[in-house]
Amino acid sequence: MRPHELAQLKALPLFSEMKEESLASLLDAALLQQFPNGVILIHEGDHADFLHVVVEGLVEIFTEQNGVEWGISLINPVSTFILAAVVSDQPYLNSARTLADSRILLIPAQRVRDIFDRDVAFARIVARELAFAYRSSIKKLKGYMARSSVERLANWILTEAHKDAALANIVIPFDRGTLASHIGTTRENLSRSLALLTEHGVRIRGREIVIDSKEQLEAFARPQRFIDDPTS
Repeated sequence: MRPHELAQLKALPLFSEMKEESLASLLDAALLQQFPNGVILIHEGDHADFLHVVVEGLVEIFTEQNGVEWGISLINPVSTFILAAVVSDQPYLNSARTLADSRILLIPAQRVRDIFDRDVAFARIVARELAFAYRSSIKKLKGYMARSSVERLANWILTEAHKDAALANIVIPFDRGTLASHIGTTRENLSRSLALLTEHGVRIRGREIVIDSKEQLEAFARPQRFIDDPTS
């Protein structure tokens, strides 16, 4: 790994407090691979052989039910994904694919479990990471149950905008079909929702969403701390 990538990996909450020898043991068995856009990294139902760490790029976690795909989450660098299947030695509940050219670190699942059993600090952090993942899932479920698809879209736009408050617009980083699946709607309904939001402070220019009035958009979206705030 490049020095700055190794530093990023060590700074991950999952690895930041573990013993040096434990981290060295993980990395000694790891593989760093380059994947082009659109590669399926794992398949739902397969046994968890590796813990994946996104070093560069973008990864989508998704499921396919009755021939229809639904987005679960998007993983940005530097982050791990599907830790629960690795720790519990169970099959993956979802699939994952790259949405951009990506560099992925693959750590053998058995090595992760071995260190989990003997490094108390690592085990404690794993438990914390799993708790955060559970809370994130509950927030998303609450959003699906309590909001319409256009309200979910409005809050997605606000969440993206909050990542860089200096910007007055955001660019959808993938195709509209992917965005539709991640807010729990169809591509057709997404187009209608985008059109509706032009009455609430935004303008649509292809994949670019211009926010003319964040206050007006927030008044419509009504963001909530225990759904939208990633720190809650």
